[in-house]
Amino acid sequence: MIKAVIFDFDGTLSNRKKNAYETYDAYFREHFKDLSEIEYEALLQDMMFYDADGTVNMELRMIPFLHKYGKDLPEDFVKVFSDFYINNMFKRTPLKDETLEVIQELRKTYKIAILSNGDPFSQHHKIDQVKIAEYFDEVMVSGDIGIHKPDPKIFDLMAQRLGVKNEECLMVGDVFSTDILGATRAGMTTVWMCTDFERPAQHYKGYRIKDLRELFNILKGLQTA
Repeated sequence: MIKAVIFDFDGTLSNRKKNAYETYDAYFREHFKDLSEIEYEALLQDMMFYDADGTVNMELRMIPFLHKYGKDLPEDFVKVFSDFYINNMFKRTPLKDETLEVIQELRKTYKIAILSNGDPFSQHHKIDQVKIAEYFDEVMVSGDIGIHKPDPKIFDLMAQRLGVKNEECLMVGDVFSTDILGATRAGMTTVWMCTDFERPAQHYKGYRIKDLRELFNILKGLQTA
């Protein structure tokens, strides 16, 4: 029986794509004032592609960007932009439209938690920005403890802090190689938040959702199975 629902934060509870887009837009415009609106939008869409949902570090994201647009940027661009990104991205953090509805309902029946990879400054500020920490029984950021998803030890620790067994946990996350892989290794049931249902995943037999509200039926089915 499922007793706890654990959520990733970026891209699962929050709308990370909107967050990243608005952060890039806020900084890049000052360096590309001569571009037309459609040319500038193309630049932003390139950056969103290189962004890879935040799964690679900033220096790696910048390699293809600088290759294509670097002639218009100052030499210290990567360092300056990285500092801007860290200190400003959290200010634009939006929740997904259904997040509050889902967590408010689930907490009536289940223990709920956030398990997020990332540096403590960014992740705690994002969570504080959207004012949802009070709803959760536990909020864990990998940078605080030195263990990162997909290491099953971080999932073990979360279950321990919640006072439940691993097999009593449902992990919901959008990054397969961290959230789904790690939770599966730890013996938890997984739900992959994947809005792109055209993406093949023939080796994954678990749950796959586009909207957090789909969790209600999944949990109902698990409790009656």
